[in-house]
Amino acid sequence: MVSPVCCAGCEAADVGVCPECRVALRPSLQRVRAGPVSVLVALDYGGVIAHVLGAVKERGRTDALGVLAGSFGVALEVASSASSVIVTVPSTRAAVRRRGFRPVEELVRRSGAGLAPVRGGLVLVRDVADQAGLGVEERRANLSGALRASARLAGRRVLIVDDVLTTGATLLEARRALVAVGARVEGAVCLAYTRRRDGRGEAQVTQRRPAGS
Repeated sequence: MVSPVCCAGCEAADVGVCPECRVALRPSLQRVRAGPVSVLVALDYGGVIAHVLGAVKERGRTDALGVLAGSFGVALEVASSASSVIVTVPSTRAAVRRRGFRPVEELVRRSGAGLAPVRGGLVLVRDVADQAGLGVEERRANLSGALRASARLAGRRVLIVDDVLTTGATLLEARRALVAVGARVEGAVCLAYTRRRDGRGEAQVTQRRPAGS
């Protein structure tokens, strides 16, 4: 109650997320591909976005979740349909114990999109290593066979939801698990997308106008 607060994006004093950082967090929707999966992303990962999401996930700054969730909600509303259900990529048990919450589920809950993930839609069936620092093939090997989908999703249209798209290994494993039980994967939604360091990639911009402008 008496500890000082600073902006989760730039560390400006006495504010959770400052007005300048809020501008940087306005959604700019892009359609990218992770193999056969079409992914709608709300933000480019880096700078303010990386700082705020890192503060949420690693420093417990849940006060900043609402700003991220607003941008996420725009992407969810565009990508979802009346006939589809959403499933979130699960956090590891170690990450849940460390954080005390599941960031992706919280983003959906606070998004304002009026959507609820299928409980237990995807579950981890074995331990996986932290993906940070792993290369493309290492990430695929790390996640191979790690997820199981609920049989309740057989025949359903499904939208996969995650926070950050990097190599696409997580989404591809989620798709494998869902297809294995007979689900029909319509695509995916991610909060942010990590571009290649040379600035290129498969992203095709579908909207660059900030929501509400």
